[in-house]
Amino acid sequence: MKKILPEEFLKRMKVLLGDEYDAFLKTYNETPVRGLRLNLSKLATAHDSTHKISYQSLLHDWKLMPLDEGAQKTSEDTEAERSREFYINEERLAELGIRPGKHPYHEAGVYYIQEPSAMQVVEQLDIRPFDRVMDLCASPGGKSTQAADHLDPELGGLIISNEYVASRARTLSSNFERMGILNGAVLNEDTGRLAAYFPGYFSRIIVDAPCSGEGMFRKDDTAISEWSPDNVLKCIIRQKEIVANAVKMLASGGKMSYSTCTFEPGEDEEMAQYILTLDPELELIYEKKIWPHKERGEGHYIAVFKKRGPETVAPEPCSLDLFRETGFRRKKGKDQDFLIPEYMPDLRGLHVLREGVPFAERLKNRLEPAHALSHAVRFSKDAFQMYFSLLDLSVDDPRVGQYLHGLEISASQDELVPAEAGEKVENPFKGYVLIACDGQALGFGKYSNSRIKNHYPKGLRFV
Repeated sequence: MKKILPEEFLKRMKVLLGDEYDAFLKTYNETPVRGLRLNLSKLATAHDSTHKISYQSLLHDWKLMPLDEGAQKTSEDTEAERSREFYINEERLAELGIRPGKHPYHEAGVYYIQEPSAMQVVEQLDIRPFDRVMDLCASPGGKSTQAADHLDPELGGLIISNEYVASRARTLSSNFERMGILNGAVLNEDTGRLAAYFPGYFSRIIVDAPCSGEGMFRKDDTAISEWSPDNVLKCIIRQKEIVANAVKMLASGGKMSYSTCTFEPGEDEEMAQYILTLDPELELIYEKKIWPHKERGEGHYIAVFKKRGPETVAPEPCSLDLFRETGFRRKKGKDQDFLIPEYMPDLRGLHVLREGVPFAERLKNRLEPAHALSHAVRFSKDAFQMYFSLLDLSVDDPRVGQYLHGLEISASQDELVPAEAGEKVENPFKGYVLIACDGQALGFGKYSNSRIKNHYPKGLRFV
């Protein structure tokens, strides 16, 4: 279907692009390209299984195409060296009858569907395992969860993700849960309050600024209808406020990315020059404009800044064990208990939606394991197996679909890998079973007489 684009936008783009304008305009008659980013933390910590999904098997079976098309990874590559970012091979998935947004691996947090241009931002920040990261305009969570996959909780790496719009912040929190982030927090705050709370605290900051969304026109008619020159000016004013607060939170030697999904120079290159005026210690170390007629994707603008001065150094490694609560502090909420890494900052006084790992649901006479606990990665698998029996199903097993639809499923005692603790330790979650698909956890159920009562959250169930 031919897109009807704003006349004023087209005039601006013709001036901006000159001889490239016609090639740019042709992209609006092309099908949008989708990207998929693998969660290496999940793939590295999968439960052992005869039908375990692996990095290599997923690349082979789905014929994923690396974003960096020259990157040909091998099975000998380390986790840190492996590509995370891929183009979706739509033809191959159609051949397999797979809808990637409605697949058990998606529900398990094995991957995140993300626009290819947007995936380039975090890779330019050079996030280290021990960095303190702030994502200031974070929903729905693509860049946050991408950054989190570079962090090591046992080296003190943490991420705090903020979203000003409450409904979008809840979406962000849901994606934190699905991707298994235990060393992070989700806030619903004003950037000015955060700047006052965290002066010079973060060694990496992501600002994916709210913008006029010109890079969304090909796949989102709402972005077209909302565009106007006045809205562009409003975005610039809002962006200036956000980046001014972001710079105040950047630590000595730290790096900050600024990005948009628009082509307007006032929101892009001119905003980068404005950021440089906010602190004389800042330098622009990387800048790129991604155009849809030059690269596969919707387009993006990326600028990365570095603050001069000594860099943050890695702390001493710490030991984290969710079940023995080693390295965690317990926090009681209204209906849930949370386990929060001890190195996480105190967030009292801020509007916190999520902090650490929701560990247990507190009911009248008992505790139930929180759904987030099933997805928390980088935990000790041995410790996890101490407390929960495991039912690990093949992706082709019809019970996987039944479970994701919220139905009760059957399982013989012989199919369960029993919890190892037995009667040796006190188990607050006795009788609960972890349901997994190809070694990747989906959620919990309660086992009795060869039946498993479904505990997959109602809001996540397939319909």
